[in-house]
Amino acid sequence: MENILKIKNLNYKNILKDISLNLDENSFNVLIGPSGSGKSTLVKCIVGLLKYEGFIYIDNNLIDSKNIYELRKNFGIMLDNSFLEDESVLYNIMYPLINLKYDLEIARKEAYSIASSLGIEDLLLLNVKDLSISKRKLVSLSRTLISKPRILIIDDSFDELDNSYRKKIINYLKGITSTVIFVTNNEEDILLSDKVIIINDGKIISHIDMKKAIEDERLFTKNNLKLPFLVELSHKLKDYNLIDDVILDTKEMVDVIWK
Repeated sequence: MENILKIKNLNYKNILKDISLNLDENSFNVLIGPSGSGKSTLVKCIVGLLKYEGFIYIDNNLIDSKNIYELRKNFGIMLDNSFLEDESVLYNIMYPLINLKYDLEIARKEAYSIASSLGIEDLLLLNVKDLSISKRKLVSLSRTLISKPRILIIDDSFDELDNSYRKKIINYLKGITSTVIFVTNNEEDILLSDKVIIINDGKIISHIDMKKAIEDERLFTKNNLKLPFLVELSHKLKDYNLIDDVILDTKEMVDVIWK
């Protein structure tokens, strides 16, 4: 699998320290680390909101002053303070395509399609100011997705959503044709990733397959991170020789314990 995004020797003030990272095309990467570890600073550097030292490549093309605006079109980003217009949900989702001079009917169809996929099609005619925080975040996500970015960065909390709906959203994101960096403080999100990026004290500690990451209990504990509940339980049961491998399915875990 080819790398779509490469970061080499990236530094920002005393916050990020010699970051190097390669992301595969169409991969779902969870970026996790303790508070103050540099997660948000890193993604802001990647999308050009902060002036960094180092090198960022898209498709092996170095982002520089000559091509920055063209190459940045590959990105879609949703930040915690994502701005929405004081307009209808439909208009807000359509806005990126309207800005790109798309035919309005095509933009409308795309907006309805994404809204349906995220379960908010019944909100399309409402004004965003009348929505709850969680619903506005789904509108922001829809708005980010409509332009079909090749690299999607989400640095926002979906903690207001119940766990089943949160899982639905992440599974939807895994199915789109984008390379995703999903910034989170929720350790359970790790289980839905392809790869886990752990950052601590401004340094990339690890970027490995999810299954390899959860096998290494110390990787989390020594970086002040919690393990997902089933993973932590699995390691405890393994210590007592009650199971052989990490179990990620609740029903399977119950069945094994009762045996």
